[in-house]
Amino acid sequence: MRLFTFFVLFSALLSGCSSNVKLAGQNVSNVDASVDIDKSAAIAVVPSKDGDQLTNKRYIPDIVSALKERGFTDVSGTQSNPDYHLSINFTSEETTETKKVPVFNNDRNVPYTVCHRNPKTDARTCVTRYRQFMEPIVSGYDKVETPTKVYTFQYKLTDKKNNLILDSSNTVVHPTCSKWKMFEFLAKETIARANFNDPVDKPYAVEMKEGYSCE
Repeated sequence: MRLFTFFVLFSALLSGCSSNVKLAGQNVSNVDASVDIDKSAAIAVVPSKDGDQLTNKRYIPDIVSALKERGFTDVSGTQSNPDYHLSINFTSEETTETKKVPVFNNDRNVPYTVCHRNPKTDARTCVTRYRQFMEPIVSGYDKVETPTKVYTFQYKLTDKKNNLILDSSNTVVHPTCSKWKMFEFLAKETIARANFNDPVDKPYAVEMKEGYSCE
């Protein structure tokens, strides 16, 4: 729910500023802070055994490239004796976002009284008038359910003894974007944001460059 609320607020804030695609999500990860991952360590990026093999395999090159941009020098999808395995899994689901929207009271002809005092006679005269229009008043709130889609990229880093070093789950929410474009976005953005030293749990928001299409 926190993710959905943040996404809605972010979209509303920027919708009047630009027509560019806005993407928002959540980044959550846990890490063994006692392990120092050397940038020269051999890392094998492999598809998770529990996920869609074709989908996970497709984005290995994107993740390898993103890790190299982070300074890791020995990363590939084919390592004979790696120091670490990075297991990746991409999933998606359709869900319902619940929002509160205001209900306005647009009543007209609400009476109001205006009084004047005559400075010479000190007589007070009051006139009752009727408003033709009035500012809308919020009389309550309705709940509106909107279908949307959540895309998730989860990865786990383990050492040679299969000890878990890093476990991370990253999401992005959008109602109409292509699943493949969202997975591509997650593969690149998630590794760019990855924290290999401290646990993370925070939302993020990105406005894509002009001309970007997620369909």
